[in-house]
Amino acid sequence: MRNTDTLPTVRRITLALLLILGSLLQGCTGIGTTDKGVKPARASLQACCTSMEDYPRWYVDMARTVAPALGTVLSHVSWRSGYLRSKQAAQEAVMDVLQPLDIVLVSSKGKRSGQMIPGLFGHAAIYLGTEQELRYLGIWSAPEVEPHHAKIRAGQVFIEADAEGVHLSRPSIVLNTDAVAVLRPRIANIERRRRTAVDFFAAMGMKFDFLFDVDSPDCTFCTELIHRTMPQLDLPIMEIYGVRTIMPDSVAVSAIRRRGGTLAFVGYVKADRSNWKQGSIGELANDIGSHWADR
Repeated sequence: MRNTDTLPTVRRITLALLLILGSLLQGCTGIGTTDKGVKPARASLQACCTSMEDYPRWYVDMARTVAPALGTVLSHVSWRSGYLRSKQAAQEAVMDVLQPLDIVLVSSKGKRSGQMIPGLFGHAAIYLGTEQELRYLGIWSAPEVEPHHAKIRAGQVFIEADAEGVHLSRPSIVLNTDAVAVLRPRIANIERRRRTAVDFFAAMGMKFDFLFDVDSPDCTFCTELIHRTMPQLDLPIMEIYGVRTIMPDSVAVSAIRRRGGTLAFVGYVKADRSNWKQGSIGELANDIGSHWADR
């Protein structure tokens, strides 16, 4: 992610635009960790989501004029599937632990946007639940949920905001990635949980915000969707080139630093070409920290 003269001009421009636009396209029972002795390395997180203004303001303003067109094209550029896609046991480990309203951060380094975005995670989705879970929550018959019954029954149990807008997605789409962190909002009041879930459904069809501005009222992006619907999580908002935004890595760091707070760590699963593993909160902290240290 360094801006060096050794990069070819075309790649350097693409890299700059992606960084500027911030292309984020793309109480707990844990998944189970294999290295419980690793403690969160908070010192390794100091560089997370910092020093991101590498380009002059005029260049940024020019890039913003082509944000929708460029973002739409790059959201479809990939050269391999996610490493977790072929590992059914890993996907089952994630799905088995999910509860409605859980936040799922994904790292997709096989996509152009995932390669160029600084940090480990480039996107976030929210698990809404199956028909049975939504019935148990008491919102299956809510007016906001009824239009989506067929899709939910067909397995579209996640909601996400990407270049297509806010829509439901299947696990095979969301988990076509290299690494997953599951975070759980602590919402004890059942009425508040119902209202929150209904609010997510009410956001369906909202347009995508290619400028990643949390203050834009008529469009949204992945982490802003979480912020809009669950403001009590107090997700870290940072200003980049005059735009207030939320980085996916900062959401994970919020859970790591506030253990026992409003957002809890549930589990971390990652894979390479051959294997997959379940990582601890400490390993998640170290992995995020190493990505920012290498910038």
